[in-house]
Amino acid sequence: MLKCLIDTNILLIGALDLDENKDSDEAKIIKMLTEGKIRPIITLQLLNEYHAAAKRLMDKDFASWLRYLIVDVSKPIFVSDELCQELESKFAGIIPQEDLRYFVSCIIAEADCLISNNREFLKKSKNNYFECLTPKEFLKEFK
Repeated sequence: MLKCLIDTNILLIGALDLDENKDSDEAKIIKMLTEGKIRPIITLQLLNEYHAAAKRLMDKDFASWLRYLIVDVSKPIFVSDELCQELESKFAGIIPQEDLRYFVSCIIAEADCLISNNREFLKKSKNNYFECLTPKEFLKEFK
């Protein structure tokens, strides 16, 4: 099972597409999550971010379903926000502030990869700890 942190946009697009039976790369990643092929990495802050974005994008029922999918179906690896805060200062200035929590969560959880379409983040996040891949790259390498 792959340990991956899935960027908010990938998670939301994938969940929406899966719900609408669309065959996007993002939906394929969420399907892998529900099949137990991916174990997501998450912090409480990230879970709340996912939930708020899903509620804003759709409604509270969709947001609740997404939270259920993440917490109950996929059995995530929870990373302490306190541990993240301790490590963030080491990478501040290298990784964009808005992406820092994602990056350090991957390091702490010893992630296999981070999946995102944010080109700037992917470029700045290249490292020796884990792979940074777009959904298409991820599926090509791990499907």
